[in-house]
Amino acid sequence: MRPTRDPMKPVLKWAIAALAALQLPLLTPSAARADEAINSFQCRTSDGVNFTVALSNGGQDSDPIIVWTSDAFTRAGYPPARRCEDVTERFNTLLEENGNSLERLYLTVGRVNRQSVVCAVNSTRLGCNADNVLFTLSNSQQTPEEVMDSLSARTTGTSIQESGGMPYVNLEQLVNNLFQR
Repeated sequence: MRPTRDPMKPVLKWAIAALAALQLPLLTPSAARADEAINSFQCRTSDGVNFTVALSNGGQDSDPIIVWTSDAFTRAGYPPARRCEDVTERFNTLLEENGNSLERLYLTVGRVNRQSVVCAVNSTRLGCNADNVLFTLSNSQQTPEEVMDSLSARTTGTSIQESGGMPYVNLEQLVNNLFQR
């Protein structure tokens, strides 16, 4: 009998890889110091493309954390501009609830209401639930393997940790790396 493959594992790898791969260099890299505190997250638009960035206390934007290009949720009333605004607000709520710090915050993926989601947790022992969802993922044209290959081709310096088979990305490290690019 063939071993049963966990159907969530490829989705989890894809989602984390997709999140990191979305760090497209659309803008000129910022000159903010990596250790400078984050003031907030902002939704920005350039050439009609919406993206979420971190804003340092010194007023510098990071490179994009998420670039909102998918129209997959437009019919449901969530075009890229609205998703950018809504998710950026969730990042700001997360920042505020964590004492205006990204310390000990992780991004991971899971399933909530039968949909694949990216969520934020404060421990690599926690998973996604209805209260910590940042955004819902759409179906991808790429396989999880292709997304992982494209991620490995980038030198983000952001480590993907696995705990109990679940991937986690340290949000503080991710944002700091986006200020250094």
